[in-house]
Amino acid sequence: MDLQNALAGVPVVEVAPRIPVQAGPFGIKASPDGKFIAVTARERADIDFEGNTISIIDVDLASMGAPNAEVARVQVGTDDPNGQTRPFTLAWTPDGREIIVANYRSNNVSIVDVRRALAHDPHAEVARIAVVRPPESNGTILPGNPKGTAVTANGRFAVVSGGPRLAPDAPRAVPCG
Repeated sequence: MDLQNALAGVPVVEVAPRIPVQAGPFGIKASPDGKFIAVTARERADIDFEGNTISIIDVDLASMGAPNAEVARVQVGTDDPNGQTRPFTLAWTPDGREIIVANYRSNNVSIVDVRRALAHDPHAEVARIAVVRPPESNGTILPGNPKGTAVTANGRFAVVSGGPRLAPDAPRAVPCG
C-alpha cells in the first residue's frame, strides 16, 4: 500500500496485487529490518474455517507484484494439517530471528524460527507453549485463548494477552488489599 496516498485520503492505495494466504489475514507485522511481513491466517468470513498458518511475505517481491511473494507458510499450534488453531497476532523478536504467534483456538503460543521457515523446513515451529489460566474461584478453568503478542525490546521476554470473553455481568477478579 502507498502510505502517502493513504494519508492523503486516496480511496484505493494498493500498489500490487493481493497476496493469497491460507485464511483471512489478521495479525500483521513487519520484520525489524523491514524486509519481510508476517501475517496470521486467522479465519475466513465466507465459510466456517479457522486457519493454522502464518505467512512470511517478501516486501520487495510483493511490491513488484511477484506471484512468489509469499516466501514461507508455517503451520502453527497443531500437528494436524486440518486442525484449526486460529492464529491471532504475532510479534518478531528484535533480532528478527523468531516470530511469536498467539494461537487462540488451540490455547497455545508458537515460536517460529525464521531461518528455518525461509528454508521450508517442516520444523520451523521450534516451540509450542500451552497458555493455561489459573482456576477461577469456583474451580472452573477457562481456556487461555491467547490473542495479543509483544516482545520486550531486549528480546528476553514475550508477552501474551488474552482470555475468554466474559459476560458483562460476570464477576471479575479484584486485587486484594
